[in-house]
Amino acid sequence: MTAFFLLLIGLQIKHYYADFVIQTYQQTVRKGIYRDLVGISHSMDHILARLVILFVLSFVIPLNLQLGVLLCVLEGIIHYHIDYAKVKFGCKDITKPLFWNQFGLDQLAHQLTYIGMVYVLTL
Repeated sequence: MTAFFLLLIGLQIKHYYADFVIQTYQQTVRKGIYRDLVGISHSMDHILARLVILFVLSFVIPLNLQLGVLLCVLEGIIHYHIDYAKVKFGCKDITKPLFWNQFGLDQLAHQLTYIGMVYVLTL
């Protein structure tokens, strides 16, 4: 159970860092242009930060790093499509409740993918 929580906490910190500290304005707006390299770079930031978390935690908890790398890439693809859908089809007006509803749904979708990833890694 400790491995589950350590991984989940690491991914939460990673998510905060990649979404709210290093994400650029250009990344936020260009995520809505399918296959745009700047938009993709945001998901790459998540993948790289996720790999760092797994590598660091592998010194503390037993992890299958090959599976971890595969899950990082798969989750990055999912992350990209969640963000794309939100930016492309979502409300853009931050003064509207719909914007915040969709923002919350976006964050929930990301968190559920992390829970799934951690579950698979700790089976």
